[in-house]
Amino acid sequence: MADIFQEVDEDLRRDKALVFWKKYQNHIIGFVLIVIAVTAGISGWRAYRQHQIEAGGTAYLQAMQALERDPKAAGPQFDALAQAGSGFAVLARFQQANLALKNGDKAKAAELFQAIAGDGSVDKAMKDMAAILGGLTLLDLGKPDDASKLVAPLTGDNQPYRFSALEIQGQAAFAAGDKKKAKEIFTQLKQLGQLPNAPQGVTARADLMLNRLQD
Repeated sequence: MADIFQEVDEDLRRDKALVFWKKYQNHIIGFVLIVIAVTAGISGWRAYRQHQIEAGGTAYLQAMQALERDPKAAGPQFDALAQAGSGFAVLARFQQANLALKNGDKAKAAELFQAIAGDGSVDKAMKDMAAILGGLTLLDLGKPDDASKLVAPLTGDNQPYRFSALEIQGQAAFAAGDKKKAKEIFTQLKQLGQLPNAPQGVTARADLMLNRLQD
């Protein structure tokens, strides 16, 4: 008797399943197709991105090799990489600025560094490095105010380039003739130079500038 009830129960379940399938089969098939399409799309996108990264790496390596042989020939290659928007675009932009410096075009180099520093899509570490290099270039161009403003966001307590930024601001104040401000900054740097994370030589450079400011 138990076997009969079990068979009847299974038949009922089967009938319900068939009814459910007939009613919702189009929705189920559509959902499965969407899942398959999305999965394939994600896999395809990952493969595409990987291909882009590999292609960008190869192009950057070729540009660096060209840079060793003929800097003029490397310029267009870095230009193309910078426009491509790949992961190597930022590195190419740094190389554009470096080439401008080598060619004596400090104004262009400063402009390129400033553009990287102000680009919200660029990684913070890269932006900060560009700001420091741009600040140094602007100092060399005789634009101390611009140099000081560019590195100002990097002078906070937890900023990794704090010491370099303060040195640039101190040099900028000195170049602008504001000896009082310069002395304050280099005095601060001398004190900060005692910290364990202080770069080597920062205290000596601060002392050197403070001696110059006494004259």
